Amino acid sequence: MKKFVTLVLAAVLLAPLGVGLATGTACAQTARQAANTNPRVTVIIIRDYIGPDDFQQVPRTYRYPSAQTYAKGQEEIRNTPNIRAALQRRGIPARNVNGVQTAFNGGKIVYVK
Repeated sequence: MKKFVTLVLAAVLLAPLGVGLATGTACAQTARQAANTNPRVTVIIIRDYIGPDDFQQVPRTYRYPSAQTYAKGQEEIRNTPNIRAALQRRGIPARNVNGVQTAFNGGKIVYVK
């Protein structure tokens, strides 16, 4: 009987902890979903002169974009409101965008000439 009472008492004391963990997990999932719907936007301005320090930062595909790369970038701008908002905040016209790349964390990298 003594073991049973101890077990019930322990379960009652640990129950709020389990609810807190479940709530924390639900909040983390909601934050992750919000991050996926609002990708972070990074704008990289391509300069005319690409020095040795910039070689790794700007891929050749976006330094010298083909018509397909340019068209895909323009389509991505039309379909993603966060990119349009980031460009408007910086005062960059959409026609100057060479391309848009998706980062490993789900964010967008916009290459602008």
